[in-house]
Amino acid sequence: MIAASSLRWLRSSHARFIGLILLLELVFGAALLLSVTQLVHASLDAADNAIARDTRDTLLEIGREEGDRALASAVIAHTQDESDAILLLARADGSRIAGNLSGWPPVIPPDTAGIKAKLYRIGDADPAPYTIAAARLRDGRRLLVGESTDDSDQIRRTVEGALVTALLMALPLAVVAAWLVVHIIDRRIVHIAATAARVGAGEIDRRVPLDGSGDSFDTLGRTINTMLDRIGALLAELRTVTDSIAHDLRSPLTRLRVRIDRAMQSDNPIVLREAIDGISRDADQLLAMLATALEVSRMEAGIGHDRFVATDLGAMLIDMRELYEPLSEEQGRALAVSIDVPITLPVHRELLGQALANLIDNALKYGAGTMTLYLAEEGDVVLVGLADEGTGIAPEREAEALRRFGRLDPARGIAGAGLGLSLVAAVARMHGGDVRFARRNDRFAVEMLLRRQIGDM
Repeated sequence: MIAASSLRWLRSSHARFIGLILLLELVFGAALLLSVTQLVHASLDAADNAIARDTRDTLLEIGREEGDRALASAVIAHTQDESDAILLLARADGSRIAGNLSGWPPVIPPDTAGIKAKLYRIGDADPAPYTIAAARLRDGRRLLVGESTDDSDQIRRTVEGALVTALLMALPLAVVAAWLVVHIIDRRIVHIAATAARVGAGEIDRRVPLDGSGDSFDTLGRTINTMLDRIGALLAELRTVTDSIAHDLRSPLTRLRVRIDRAMQSDNPIVLREAIDGISRDADQLLAMLATALEVSRMEAGIGHDRFVATDLGAMLIDMRELYEPLSEEQGRALAVSIDVPITLPVHRELLGQALANLIDNALKYGAGTMTLYLAEEGDVVLVGLADEGTGIAPEREAEALRRFGRLDPARGIAGAGLGLSLVAAVARMHGGDVRFARRNDRFAVEMLLRRQIGDM
């Protein structure tokens, strides 16, 4: 059991996260150790080379100014003063003239600066490391100066040991830091998980607490809260729709039941025919109501974006006028079209046409005077609307008018389901916009605001 639990923990994101931090710590520490070591080595090598070259150049200057004997004496003096250095003044064949080497080392070229080698000084049992600088004199003689690297090597070992120790000490600190980070992340995720669990238990008003930092978790929490707000709004709308369906479908269903009862109690063919016609009309009304409600729900769910096509909106308004002009004239109303500028946008032609048809139907039922379909621009927004000379909807009732199955009191006596404006609003939202009510020059207008970037949706 313990082994299985340990195995699950090793496969968890916590273990992977801690392992990743440790790996990064090792990589960073190794890179730091390598770079610092190389820097220290380069600095120490440069210092040793500089000392060896300076000593060589000083002896060469003595030889040039004071002669060969002075050079040999200087070599002997430096040999006595610098116990850890090597010096050799040799003949052209490499035999010793003065210094603490028995002869010229075969591995050292006559002219060099900065070469490293292990050499035996006269009297030493073991070789020692040196940085060598050598030069050939005009008469063929050779001069060799070596600076011991024992101190430099000790500094290198000390620095490397200190870095390795620091790296090893940093590993447990990295584990603690990784655990703290995982703990902080867990605390933020626990709040989100707890909110999701409470919402799943039915507390739809619960929201993820935000700290205002604007970090990724805060952004995630804000996004989840927005989603929960949308879900809450949809649930509230669902309750409203359910209540409205129960209210608005009662009348046609009651009529259906009454017509059926009358038909069953009569043998008169004429009465039966009238009852069947009435039942057919009521059934058509119910089917149209449910089909419209379903279409609104599909649009609210974002279905239909794949059917967007580039459309000349001005030509579409003209087609709607030609379609509804006979019906308008029958009711003594005029239907005009106003196009400020030709506009072509990717839209869902069928649904936008249905929305325009609903606006015209509403204007014919509840409006007055001349109706005007119009197309205009407002910044990056395209306005498609219908205005008439009626009183319109009171500002305090506008939200109710847009609600699905929402019917204002004056409309209760007129056939309908209260879905006309809710479908218009759903079509506008489907196209990245919204619905707006406007009052201009004693005219009431309902406008759909369509975003120009709807083709990118």
